Amino acid sequence: MNPEAEVQVDMAKRWEMMYPSFGYFEEQGSRALSLVRTDAEVQTALEPFGQYKDLYTQVKSFYEVENVGEDKLAMSGFQSMEDLIYKGNVHIYEMAFEQQYHFGVFYAWVKLREQEVRNVRWIAEMVVLDKKEHIDSKIIPIFKPRE
Repeated sequence: MNPEAEVQVDMAKRWEMMYPSFGYFEEQGSRALSLVRTDAEVQTALEPFGQYKDLYTQVKSFYEVENVGEDKLAMSGFQSMEDLIYKGNVHIYEMAFEQQYHFGVFYAWVKLREQEVRNVRWIAEMVVLDKKEHIDSKIIPIFKPRE
């Protein structure tokens, strides 16, 4: 018997249990992601899922930069995965107001208020830290003016 192999199998099972069994990934995507260990393998696993592959390529540079100071990172325009997901969700919630006769508007309104609170907290933190030049780096505008 090989105890190291048993530990690796156990770790792989626990790793696989962390992935949800619903959503766009379902079983195939979750299984493919549970087996990857390198950046190239992640890109290959995300190939069938265009939306997630684009998201990964956008945030890859944010997470690669480890030794860069916080000021340079904020000024460089890189965004974290959470920032991009919040931005996409805000767009979806805004679009809920374009439809008629549904109760999704109430859910969207609550979620947009939560984003507004996140924006206000970010502004307050930057003011307290005296980094007012970084305020716009994480703010997600709600109901942008139409062109």
